[in-house]
Amino acid sequence: MPSAKDILRKFTDLKTLPHVAIKVTQLVNDDRSTMHDFEEIIKLDPVLVTRLLRLVNSPYFGLSQKVGSIAKAVVFTGMTQLRNLVAVESLREMFKGDDVDFSAQKLWLHSATVAILSGMIAKRIFGKDGEDVFLAGIVHDIGLIVENQVAGEQLREACKDFREGKGTLIECERKAIGADHAEVGYLLAKDWGLPQEVLISIKSHHLSKQTKDVSRTGSILQLAEFIAGKMKYWPIAGPLEPLPPELTEHVKEKVADYKIIIRDLPGEMAKAKELYESDE
Repeated sequence: MPSAKDILRKFTDLKTLPHVAIKVTQLVNDDRSTMHDFEEIIKLDPVLVTRLLRLVNSPYFGLSQKVGSIAKAVVFTGMTQLRNLVAVESLREMFKGDDVDFSAQKLWLHSATVAILSGMIAKRIFGKDGEDVFLAGIVHDIGLIVENQVAGEQLREACKDFREGKGTLIECERKAIGADHAEVGYLLAKDWGLPQEVLISIKSHHLSKQTKDVSRTGSILQLAEFIAGKMKYWPIAGPLEPLPPELTEHVKEKVADYKIIIRDLPGEMAKAKELYESDE
């Protein structure tokens, strides 16, 4: 059976992020970068400019005056949120196509839901910046897109087994494909040069064993995915994987806060629709 590296080697749909996305990621990781550097890169992509201006003028930012220049838009979004917008725009086309056994569109909605929930949990529960966890949420299941292209028939077999309760999704994937989407997604995101904390969270988001630090990006991602599953924002219907014991205890301690997050999620998704909805 093929390894995760073998599967990634065959992946041709979007082996690398487009030039603009790579450059923006590099700028975010460079302490010497200025807003002018970002503006110079963004203006090379007309579609991205349009999305950026629409986002800044949407309810997500709630600005009182309309922003009409790239420079001002970059200032309002900030560097890491701009990186996320570029990543979302670059990935959007990958999540298209639908069939009975595997829906890329449902996967995109699931990923967007997990990303928004991750940001809410990071900010509201842990008082942390939510930008890296948002990025982790958007890309955490990217390995499923790779598997769908390279081993579509085997992925559908894994999905069928998962729905029938024959194991976790990871177990069913390994049996049918020889690899799993967490490992494949980790390797692809590593090729893209995404932050280390994001890479670790992609690789570990289905692991039952977690570190003691429930505020880590990987833990927040698991919490968000669990809540998304409870609310039926899932790409593949099947048994809901339980949280690791330490995360279960954490949720019990903060249950009132999590109930408010669940209550507020639809409103946050409506505000953030410019981040994940297609123009079609």
